[in-house]
Amino acid sequence: MPTLRERICKRFCKTPEPKRPETLLTYKKVVSMLKEYDNTRFEVLVNGLGFEDTRVNTFNFQELKNYMLYTEKLAKKKKIKLHGISFIKGVYSNENAHNDDFIGYENLMYMPTVMVNGKETLIDLINSKVGKIVTFKEMLEQYGYKWRYDNKENYIMRKKKYKMEKEETQMLKTFNQENDELSITANASNIAPPFH
Repeated sequence: MPTLRERICKRFCKTPEPKRPETLLTYKKVVSMLKEYDNTRFEVLVNGLGFEDTRVNTFNFQELKNYMLYTEKLAKKKKIKLHGISFIKGVYSNENAHNDDFIGYENLMYMPTVMVNGKETLIDLINSKVGKIVTFKEMLEQYGYKWRYDNKENYIMRKKKYKMEKEETQMLKTFNQENDELSITANASNIAPPFH
């Protein structure tokens, strides 16, 4: 139930008038990007996978809006200044698909970022506290996954160790899920393909 302050503000506080985003694209740029994908990725992915992978992820507007408001609320409570939202590619499997038709298809997960030492960093707002930011990378390591996309140096270093990490990941598939905890990462989009 909303607090008295929230109810009063909902009725009397003025929300800022939205401005046109500076990041809107012209159709000429959109078509150029779509053609570049078709020319450089489409055939490679179809040949590699044996099927056309996801091209479109559609998130429920109200759910996405609620997610943004929820992350803002958590960040404000923990005195953390948010910087952005990152979208991360994953693949649905038997263990994680919310729709059986989606198994084997790529999806997008999203989570907030903050600036840490001048670098944009994925953050776990649920486990962070006032004065103590917990990164996505730190949480993934607790679950046996080595995240290598937080900076260029880490990416290059991990790229060299990819084969060893791939073997570690295979071993960790039997990871004990009893210690599973909620993250701030979200998804559950509709994807296309597949079409059904």
